[in-house]
Amino acid sequence: MGGIMLHLSGASRIESVKASRAARACLVLPAAVATTLMVGGSSAKAQTASNPIEILFVGNSFTHGKYPPALNYNAGTAASVANPNLVHDLLCPATTATGPCTSGAEAVAPVTPTTANTPGGTLLGQLNYLQSNPSAQFTEVGPFGGVAGVFLQFTKEAGLHYDVSLIAVSSATLTGYLNNKGSEAGMLPLIASAKWDHVVMHDQSFRPLPTTVTVNGLSVPTRGVPTGFQSGVSGLINAIQAADAAAGKKNAAITLYETQPLASYGYTSSNPDAPIFGSSTAAQNGGNPAFAPYVGAIDPIAQMASDLHNAYTGEASAYDAANPTGSHVDVALAGDAWVSGINLGIAVENPYLPRHPRQQVDLWDSNPLTGCCTTPIGYHPSSYGVYLDALVIFYKITGVDPHTLRAERDEHSPLFESSAAHALGISARDARLLAIAARETVDAGMPICRPHAAPVWPCAMLRRPPQDDDDNHD
Repeated sequence: MGGIMLHLSGASRIESVKASRAARACLVLPAAVATTLMVGGSSAKAQTASNPIEILFVGNSFTHGKYPPALNYNAGTAASVANPNLVHDLLCPATTATGPCTSGAEAVAPVTPTTANTPGGTLLGQLNYLQSNPSAQFTEVGPFGGVAGVFLQFTKEAGLHYDVSLIAVSSATLTGYLNNKGSEAGMLPLIASAKWDHVVMHDQSFRPLPTTVTVNGLSVPTRGVPTGFQSGVSGLINAIQAADAAAGKKNAAITLYETQPLASYGYTSSNPDAPIFGSSTAAQNGGNPAFAPYVGAIDPIAQMASDLHNAYTGEASAYDAANPTGSHVDVALAGDAWVSGINLGIAVENPYLPRHPRQQVDLWDSNPLTGCCTTPIGYHPSSYGVYLDALVIFYKITGVDPHTLRAERDEHSPLFESSAAHALGISARDARLLAIAARETVDAGMPICRPHAAPVWPCAMLRRPPQDDDDNHD
């Protein structure tokens, strides 16, 4: 009985190797955490076209995708509730004749800085110009789709019936939504509603982190606010459950969406074409290590992902233990899947290097001009990152193996041109590999190990031969 591993050999290829399927996990997580990692944990009600599962995504730019084409993929407005083929962006009431939202933060004119339209001469000069001229910076024009839009497309291809809504404010926190003020003002009543059968939520990228981490034996501060993360999660779930109780309705299912580790928190850059530039970088904060706490770690991406994993699964377990009759809380380990993609040679590990192995994809954003000027590149997801996140969430919530979505992975299928992969500029080959990374991560409940290397952080061995998956579409 043979197991297999994907690994990088020259040009990022799939190769069979002999291993024991019984040796599934390199390191095992505590049983209390594992209880939150069941696949397909939400069957809120029978699915029919006339009675779809009402699902709400709550987050920030990691949910809406930040950049086209993911940003506006399958996007509709709050007024599009009668159209099951669009995400209902509840913060975009309607659109104007020319496209943008009629009101709200998403009602902005489109601005896309390029090397041709941005003064400054050099890339660094252009970035400095953009930072000094906010009106020239990239704008996020609604309505938004992002991860929710890709998830919706997957459900349609799988023959499932979900009605998908979205609340995503850039830089929003769960505490902000709960407190119903600031940029998140007015949104709590939309979230704490009996309408939802399922709610997916995540916090701002760094807030779940511990307040300090250990790197090379030294204690390093982070920007983590773990108590705020925990109270935000529990407070929003309680508010949703209170609305359900008032309506005499079954509690909505809850899925916490573990976000990805940040390359800008783990690496420095000497590459002039890929600078770490922005107001939330160590360089622009007096060298404060909290803005790059994992730099110097043996495996900074895996370490940050492990800390996020422990935060999200720990909070899910703690909430379930304290509320045995409340909503069961699952975790979609999207951040872990990024580590799997890197470990398996599918994705770039350090996006700041001047050269990357051929055929590896970059899960992070990589255009310094559109990324300017708060967070640097290597922070937000690229279209590949959005796609991988949606694969994980889809599998976790529905239990449908994402590798069975033939429209996504078969370039010879007439349906491929209508797939999310095609819309996001992702090849069928890369879609297949990302689906494997997502599936194996969800099944394992942790990242997949780097082959032929002793694991530093919890991970599991890959278990399915690629020939079982690819159906001769290589």
